[in-house]
Amino acid sequence: MEVGTTVKNQPRADYISSIVEAGTAACRLYGPTKTNVVDIARLLGKSPASVYKIFPSKAAIWDAIAGNFFETDLRFTPSADGELTSAASRLKETALGQHRLMLQARHGDGQMFDLVVLAAEGNWPSFRDHLKRLEAHVRELVCAGIATEEFVPRNVDAAASCFCASIISLWDARIIGALPWSHCELSAHELASFAVAALRPSSPGVESMAAE
Repeated sequence: MEVGTTVKNQPRADYISSIVEAGTAACRLYGPTKTNVVDIARLLGKSPASVYKIFPSKAAIWDAIAGNFFETDLRFTPSADGELTSAASRLKETALGQHRLMLQARHGDGQMFDLVVLAAEGNWPSFRDHLKRLEAHVRELVCAGIATEEFVPRNVDAAASCFCASIISLWDARIIGALPWSHCELSAHELASFAVAALRPSSPGVESMAAE
């Protein structure tokens, strides 16, 4: 079955989408390391040369496929009532929600998860953009928390970077892929809670414990 359309003079943007769609289908069929441009072109009903007219290299195609997967399947959407909850709750929801998406991909869409691992290992632009989007969202929530006095006033950029670094094991496919299949999410809750607590004002009890 052909993927996409073979209409002559198809607009460039539509053709890019069709190539990415076909590439995603091919990756799911054959795996990212065994898929080639010929497979993608066959699903499109076009020649490999026509694909290379749009993308300069196989690496560029794979990066576009990974980028689309990051944008669609791995883009966490906060709950509809998020504006009614605290910034701390939304920050924890983001950390755990993104982690669940990664686990779902690993368990239910293994071939595409393998592509995401390759993107992380190669530090592809799609992977870097994905992390930048996550950090930008975290930055917004840190700002909101400071405004409502949930969090201690501080350098927002540094706080967002530190928060993301502290929970990267929940978001990085390389680490998640190495976890045992029976991995319990309890540790994810504990880690997210610990990272959020670091942004809050210290209570007297916490300060006395730290001094001991």
